[in-house]
Amino acid sequence: MRLAFNNNPQIIAGLSEWPDRSMVWWNRLPVDEAVLANRDGYFKKQGIDPARVAAGGIAHGTNVAVVGELDAGKYLMNTDALITNAPNLFLSITIADCLPVYFYDAAAKGVGLAHAGWRGLIGGLLESTVSEMQRSYNSKTEDLKIIIGPHICARHYEVDEDVAEQFAEQNIERRDGRPYLNLAGEAESRLRTLGVKQTSVSPICTYEDQKFFSARRDKVEPLQGMVAYIGM
Repeated sequence: MRLAFNNNPQIIAGLSEWPDRSMVWWNRLPVDEAVLANRDGYFKKQGIDPARVAAGGIAHGTNVAVVGELDAGKYLMNTDALITNAPNLFLSITIADCLPVYFYDAAAKGVGLAHAGWRGLIGGLLESTVSEMQRSYNSKTEDLKIIIGPHICARHYEVDEDVAEQFAEQNIERRDGRPYLNLAGEAESRLRTLGVKQTSVSPICTYEDQKFFSARRDKVEPLQGMVAYIGM
């Protein structure tokens, strides 16, 4: 599926779907040949040269990579977020329920992409991504446009009490005494605190929509998932 930043057709962003096959990179090298073939084939179908894609290896951490021409075609270890201001250079991450968060700054001509699960949100990954765009590209929060793509919704995202305690109360729903986390609500709250005003959230739940893989729903080993991407 393609995601649209209104009035910004120069931005190409999207998320693979179940028929595209699994895109999970396990954050280790060399990349599995089947996954590499799936990713390369998928990007070619999108009109994107795989040699122009930089991939982040999910570690559920807060590392933000500033990506340039030398990173084209590379798989970057331990990288939950990437940013670039290079044209025709695409950023990608693996998604299987967590938030794919797409960043675009039309004024500074920069884009970013983050994989934000509960660990990343607690650790301040979104704050780190915005901060790195400010440092590297002189971005201003009022210029940032952010899309939170398909993700698991609170209806299906039960967490332990020790996890729930680390989030704002308004982003925890309780049913039968059990806590369920609203990942997108937490992300929006944190972005608003930073001064970001242009945020939109996809209504698609990866658990409910069979077009997407879902770690919580599928419960398969090895994990299967999608690839999210963005570029100018």
